[in-house]
Amino acid sequence: MEKLHFNISINAPRHRVWQVLWDDATYRQWTTVFAEGSHAESDWQEGSKILFLGPNGDGMVSRIARLLQYEHMSFEHLGEIKNGVEDLTSAEVQVWAGAHENYTLSEVEGGTALQVELQTDNSFAEYFMGTFPKALEIVKNLSETQRVTPFLWFDERIEEALTLYTTAFPNSKILNCQRNGDVVFTAEFSLGGERFAALNGGPHFKLNPSISFFVACETEAEVDAAWERLVEGGSVLMPLAAYPWSQKYGWLQDRFGLSWQLSWDKIENVGQKFTPSLLFVGEQYGKAEAALSLYTNIFQNSKVDGILRYPEDNSAAGTIQHAQFALDGLKMMVMDSNLAHQFQFNEAVSFVIHCETQAEVDYYWDRLTADGGQPGRCAWLKDKFGVSWQVVPNCLPKYLQDSDPAKAGRVMQAMLSMGKIEIAALKTALNT
Repeated sequence: MEKLHFNISINAPRHRVWQVLWDDATYRQWTTVFAEGSHAESDWQEGSKILFLGPNGDGMVSRIARLLQYEHMSFEHLGEIKNGVEDLTSAEVQVWAGAHENYTLSEVEGGTALQVELQTDNSFAEYFMGTFPKALEIVKNLSETQRVTPFLWFDERIEEALTLYTTAFPNSKILNCQRNGDVVFTAEFSLGGERFAALNGGPHFKLNPSISFFVACETEAEVDAAWERLVEGGSVLMPLAAYPWSQKYGWLQDRFGLSWQLSWDKIENVGQKFTPSLLFVGEQYGKAEAALSLYTNIFQNSKVDGILRYPEDNSAAGTIQHAQFALDGLKMMVMDSNLAHQFQFNEAVSFVIHCETQAEVDYYWDRLTADGGQPGRCAWLKDKFGVSWQVVPNCLPKYLQDSDPAKAGRVMQAMLSMGKIEIAALKTALNT
């Protein structure tokens, strides 16, 4: 037996890399390197059997020897399946039975170091040396590609806000800034490895608690430290205390208007450290479930993790007290509230959908503006619940940052004339 080692650095948090490795949809993508149609069947519990199968149902019988959530996965390979029959004892199988395949994820400067250790029969070593690096590149690309990015609108104080957020939470940093003179106009930043974007847009839209960010803090000290930083100059919406759902939780609005729900919790219970949470109130009250259904039907690789409804003895009985779902890898939450809140969804928090092709732009634009949605200007729209989205082709920011100011200026003028972005028109403006 030969032992092979593979290493790759990924600019994404460990939980996102873990999900890409073992969620069914993304597992099928990165394992196409080995065989188109590869998939795994298991309950994904330590000690359980796992079947690694090809499109015809043949494959390998293994067990999950060790599972530490977001940190380590070890498989022990036991035998093979041919024509639906498991073989654990033949001489051919015994040559490699007992071999291990180990995946270790380590947190490194807000990103992840992924190490793979593979025991294999010598005759397969060359094959794996050629294929495994390709598979891990796919894992890297999937992990670093965030289909949906939260986008924050600030009024003149963007630098101060981003400094606060990136110092309030560990493994956070400002990634890049685009300036208009000495003033930051747009910025990208990461919190705990998860990407956000922001705009210095002026006083047109005000942040409010209709969209907040639920933060899973894994220690009490982390909750306390973040609360102390964020509450300064802000306001308390729910005091930091013990609640039925968390031994320590609080909801606040910081001095810039952005709302945070800080909870002493394990990331594995949520699947994400920073999770956008949408609160349906006023004329949108009772529509959280319809929104959840719309979004998970539009986005690929989406699923509902769970729905908790208000009990029968509550005035909001039957509506959603809390629900969690995933949109192409991004966890989100929705809640209904029949209290007399004086706010609604607006453009101050939007969600950017990153698209590669015009077909993708058309798809998301058409689906989100349908049945009462409102098309806006310059890639912006509102869906029928009033939630704001931006449908942005990946080429747009590249064109706007072209080294030739004249080209970038023409692209900007073309964009300003558009509602839905037309890639062909952008290219024409760039190259005219």
